[in-house]
Amino acid sequence: MKTNIRLGVLGVIALALAMSSTAQSQEVRHGTFKGNFGVRFTGTVTEIEMGHAFYAGAFSGVFFNDVAGGFIDKSSVECPGINDVVNGVAAVNHGYCIVTDKDGDKAVLKWQGKDSSPGIGGGDQYWISGTGKYAGITGKTTYTYAAIGDAPAFSGVWEGEWKLP
Repeated sequence: MKTNIRLGVLGVIALALAMSSTAQSQEVRHGTFKGNFGVRFTGTVTEIEMGHAFYAGAFSGVFFNDVAGGFIDKSSVECPGINDVVNGVAAVNHGYCIVTDKDGDKAVLKWQGKDSSPGIGGGDQYWISGTGKYAGITGKTTYTYAAIGDAPAFSGVWEGEWKLP
């Protein structure tokens, strides 16, 4: 009787371990995320006319997921883009972001937004492509940003979803 109980308990433990390792080996294929993007920018500003400037350049920095080790945490981000500024307010800004993780895999976002006031704004981003583990990525995110004083830098927040095929 004791032997049968022990075998039954061992069977339950073995089944639980097998189910646990199967669940752990399944790759996560979708999710949500939120985090901070610290960014500096470089580029060229061309005055079109009084009160109207056009910026072309790149925004570069690092993304930090609110969940340590989460989706694209501590990834390098390079965002070529343009910004049409009228009377100190970005009437439209758009471009792409290439997110490169620690393994060298890349995910690409297309973004567009505008200022709500000088140096403060946001918009939408869409995952459009990727390499390695991000191949076929899709999803939508939003971003907000605020200038950091007179420095060529911004702090931003990205929040959204991602999905892999």
